[in-house]
Amino acid sequence: MHLLKNYEALLDLSIKMEGLAREQAWDALTQTESERSKLLARMAAPVLSSLPAADQRAVAAMIQKIQCCDQAVRNHVLPWQDSVRTLLTRLEPKP
Repeated sequence: MHLLKNYEALLDLSIKMEGLAREQAWDALTQTESERSKLLARMAAPVLSSLPAADQRAVAAMIQKIQCCDQAVRNHVLPWQDSVRTLLTRLEPKP
């Protein structure tokens, strides 16, 4: 798969993950994150300098969008995770 297509696929998965996090669809989010991790693992170390300048700019823009999506996912997941941790702590048996 062409490097630019790989980044487009990563961005699509990242956008999907952001929507799933917003919907609190945790199982689907986990599955989509797994798909994205597998795609990343299959990608060879990118040699962006071998791409034409326009493609380099496109990849850089996609990476920035992916990072924004990742931050949005964290903004939804981390508060939920903290709430669940607090709840589970309350449910632990007391000695």
